[in-house]
Formats: sequence, C-alpha cells, structure tokens
Amino acid sequence: MESSQPSRNLPLVVSIAVALTGGALLGIYIRHFQRTAVGGKPVALLAMSKDVPAGEPIREEMLIAHAVPESYVESRQVLASEKSRVLGVRTAIDLEANQTLAWTDLTSTRRERSSLSTRIPLGMRAMSVTQSGRRAFGELLRPGDRVDVLLSKLRPEPDARAVTIPLLQNILVLAVGDDLGLAYQESEGRRSDIVTLLLSVDQASLLAHAKRDGEISLTLRNETDLEINEGLRETDDDDVLVQERRARKQRRVLIERVD
Repeated sequence: MESSQPSRNLPLVVSIAVALTGGALLGIYIRHFQRTAVGGKPVALLAMSKDVPAGEPIREEMLIAHAVPESYVESRQVLASEKSRVLGVRTAIDLEANQTLAWTDLTSTRRERSSLSTRIPLGMRAMSVTQSGRRAFGELLRPGDRVDVLLSKLRPEPDARAVTIPLLQNILVLAVGDDLGLAYQESEGRRSDIVTLLLSVDQASLLAHAKRDGEISLTLRNETDLEINEGLRETDDDDVLVQERRARKQRRVLIERVD
C-alpha cells in the first residue's frame, strides 16, 4: 500500500508543473505583447535636462537618459551608451529641456562646422529640392525643421489628370540654401529656394524619380509631431471643384489656440 502513494501523487505533481509552465509562458507572452503594443522594447536615448543655447559645450549635468520605444528611434539620435562621445562637444543649435539629442545637433571640429556630409548619419542620404513654396515661409524655414513632401503632376494617359500626392512625411531639413543652422553662421536676410532634406536611400530614390516631371512642395509641421499618417489619398480637381469632396477635405481636428 505504501508503494502506491507516489503513483497517486504523480497526477497532482504533473498538474502543478503544467500550471507553473503555463503561467510562465503566459507571463512571457504578455510582456512580449506589451512591448509590441507600445512600439517595441525601450531604448535609452540622451535628452537634455535643461535648455542649452547654441555653441555651448555639452556637460554631463546637461544630459538625462530618456526611454523611447524601439520603433520610434532614429539613427541620428544619440544613445545613452554613447554619452562619452558627446561630452565637451558644442551644440550647433539651441536645445530645449527634454529634447532628445541628435548627432545633427552637435558640431566639434572645423570640418564638421563647414561640411554638410559630416552631419549626415550613417546609412542616410542628403538630397536638395527646389520648390516655390519655400518663399511662402519667408525666412521662417530653418535647418532642424520637419516637413512633409507633396508631389503635383499629371497622371499618364489615358487618365491624364492633375493630381497632388502626399509623397513623404516627417522629413528632417538639414539645410536651407547654405545655412546649416550652426551657431556661428549668420544667415539673416538670405533667401534660397533650395532645401536639403535627410532621407533614407529608398526615400531619396523615390524623390529623385518624382522630381523628373512634377512639382515638389513642402509643408511645415510641428517639430514634435512625428506621426506618420497612413492611407492618405491623392487630391485631384474634383476635390477642389466638387462641394461634397471639398467639404470632406476641410474636416479637421479643432485647434483651440496656438501659443
């Protein structure tokens, strides 16, 4: 009778083991789901602890670590693990508290201060566009701003109608004319229709093809607005001339005030 005791307890032991294993697997799944839902695992980036004017050397007390979901991290942003590389380097532009630090915000040598190529993150490309809309900004468009790129062109036959297409979104402006946005540059009063954008290789190829026979326009967006809108449709003459379609285009979120 005593020898049968372990055999009677075996199902209970197996049930407990299965329950524990299931609980562990469920915990792993929940953590994975949570990371995926918020954009991936957190990545520590360097951010500013206070406002820092252009031309100021970076000191350790100016920096804090700021966790950002992996899918929102850009190659130009400085990782917290790279802090030693930026200490003592002067800022190229004014930086605000809680703003994440980017390599393009810094300058350290004469060559970096005068060369556009050194301000391009590895794997990225710079491309200039000439567009008439820049003068509509007056002198307000600056390096470091973010823009969307619109393409207006005629569709090929047999459709042959004029359309405007949202081509690229959330693109960083590297330079306006020869203004790189550096502290030592005096760009007041300069006017230029040439805007240099920071693009991936695929984006550069797309823009180069679009420029062949279309007109490029830029729309300025808030520097903190990084959202990419999916499913934007093209605009054609009917959207302008047909009242119902024009009204649909005009629907927008109510903005109570602008500081």
